[in-house]
Amino acid sequence: MRAIILPTIGIWLVFHYMCGSIFGDVECDPVSMEEKAVKGDGLLINRLKILFFNRLHFLKSSDRPLAPNVIEQFETIYEQYIVKDSGLWIDYDLDYPKHLFLQYLIKVKDVLVHGSNNPDIEIFEPRNQTLANNKPVKAVFAASDAIWSLYFAVINRSEYQGTLKNLCFSIPTKKEVKRYYYFSVNQDFQGEYWRNGTMYILPKSAFAQGGSREEWICQDKVKPLAKISVTPEEFPFLDQVRKHDENMAHVKVVLTALFWNK
Repeated sequence: MRAIILPTIGIWLVFHYMCGSIFGDVECDPVSMEEKAVKGDGLLINRLKILFFNRLHFLKSSDRPLAPNVIEQFETIYEQYIVKDSGLWIDYDLDYPKHLFLQYLIKVKDVLVHGSNNPDIEIFEPRNQTLANNKPVKAVFAASDAIWSLYFAVINRSEYQGTLKNLCFSIPTKKEVKRYYYFSVNQDFQGEYWRNGTMYILPKSAFAQGGSREEWICQDKVKPLAKISVTPEEFPFLDQVRKHDENMAHVKVVLTALFWNK
């Protein structure tokens, strides 16, 4: 009986968490959530979440404190290219991953990011799209997670055929933010999955929260502050993206991957 009950409870918890926190069925304010997460019951609940989700087959990353010399170099690039608000290409020649630099900007500079195959976007205009919770909206999309956005920058959207299955959520702790991901592409696609792309840096002040904590939308035109080129090799989970059967139901695909690593 226990062998049946425990997986059933686990599946229910993942599905409930996905629908509520990832797909945005509950409203949340990221600042107040992070403040609550490091106090009292919030900290205990997040520890339990981390214990549970670490047992599943998510891809994982953490926002760990950066060394002062790294921050100094990131600040230099920020002052040189982004403060000017001119949409300039960032000449990035540091030894640190670009997603680390972008996540630093998201955390401390009130910016968001948008990943695209198109390197020549001067103004983002609202388009009819679907939120993470499947609600239709006409808006410009952006993300507060650099790795999630980087995935969309380097997937070959002009040729790819099939669905793109992906999950992204984070759990704040006292010392860092734990990030969890799931990425999957159509196993039957015969072309090139990946290509070079561009990460656009956008002003967070123009956006409101979308269908999930990391998803943001703006219903007006948005001018990029700056942009940076990226390659597939700079996506940290390139070799860990899963492949799925297009004929299998979405929930079954995700739960099979997370619980049984298939």
